[in-house]
Amino acid sequence: MLYLTCNADTAIAICRPHSLKKNKKPISPTQAHTLPLFAYSDILTATNAFSADTFLGKGSHGSVYKAVLQGGAFIAAVKKTKPSNEIEILSHVKSRRLVNLIGLCNDQTNCNINKLIVVEYMPNGSLHDLLHSPKTVGTPGWTARVRFAVHVAKAVRLLHSSEPPVIHRDIKSSNVLIDEKWKARLGDFGLAFRGHVADSRVPPAGTLGYLDPCYLAPGDLSPKSDVFSFGILLLEIASGRHAIDVRHSPPSLLDWAMPLVCRGEFREICDPRIGAPPDMAAFRRMMVLAARCVRSTAERRPTIAEVVECLTAARKNFEAPVMWLRMTGRVVKARGYPFPDWDRSEESVRRVLGGSRNSKRNGKVSSVLGVECGSGPAKHAVRCRSVGSGFLGEMKIKSVLERYPNQEFGSAGLL
Repeated sequence: MLYLTCNADTAIAICRPHSLKKNKKPISPTQAHTLPLFAYSDILTATNAFSADTFLGKGSHGSVYKAVLQGGAFIAAVKKTKPSNEIEILSHVKSRRLVNLIGLCNDQTNCNINKLIVVEYMPNGSLHDLLHSPKTVGTPGWTARVRFAVHVAKAVRLLHSSEPPVIHRDIKSSNVLIDEKWKARLGDFGLAFRGHVADSRVPPAGTLGYLDPCYLAPGDLSPKSDVFSFGILLLEIASGRHAIDVRHSPPSLLDWAMPLVCRGEFREICDPRIGAPPDMAAFRRMMVLAARCVRSTAERRPTIAEVVECLTAARKNFEAPVMWLRMTGRVVKARGYPFPDWDRSEESVRRVLGGSRNSKRNGKVSSVLGVECGSGPAKHAVRCRSVGSGFLGEMKIKSVLERYPNQEFGSAGLL
């Protein structure tokens, strides 16, 4: 079954259908011409004649509608686009990190100007919706936000490294869609440029607040324009503020955040709905990276490959210690007791760990800790592997026991 959607603000939201195979490589021109062609009458029926009930939002070149195709077999998003741009790019670049094209349809109402494209549907909306929802409940935490940032950076890296390269030109939170596995995808290629920048003849385009100030003429286009937009997106992810918001002074996110970065006031940037992250050092590195991305001189900005490398390293510091979660999930099942409810948020895990997080080392079971646990006269030792000094020491095990004083534990190897 296919699951397809569209972001209500701008772009098409999609997720990879189960029937499609993962394919990180661009498809060949021969494959591009084998895309399914949908009959206009079928699209008209599937969208209820493009009624208001099926309207999902607007893309860069037209409206997007929900379409229930093949008698309800799958749902798709149908969008009007210019035939020379978005279709060309989506026909040659296909990835699980992008909005993938399913098929085409001629717009019989104006077939000389527009075509209809059918794309996959993503059920979890856009990153813009998640970041700027008025509801505090459901606001992404730091682990999710950094993960989304890494996903988008990798999508841009994929575009820039394709042959010929693709420059998106409209990277923003409303063009980042979240799939059924809560992975971020980059969508809406209506403004994208495919080719070498030396051949660029397209006029500057983008969205106010994300648009590179160095991009003033067709010849100024470069991959660093996408890097600038990504830097703004990174600040938006961290702060929860819009790129342009007239309710604040200054209204520009860039003008507000950069002085804070220069003064080292990183906590002031953090979204107040979720507070500061547990690892402020990692957050500081992420904000310095954002500042590098939005430098006024394009040549001084990092490449998107450097951005991916820096964010991937920072992401490890935001994630809860995997080994510790594995340990707590396997604590003693000898007597059939269910493991108690466990708050697995990154803040709680780090609180139990006392803030320490050392890298895992390959090692054998090196010791049996003399930690007594259980109730009654029968007491058992708890074992753990050596995973780095101070990471799963005696005090960590005691923390679990103190947290759950009424839980009876048997003896088991934790890892």
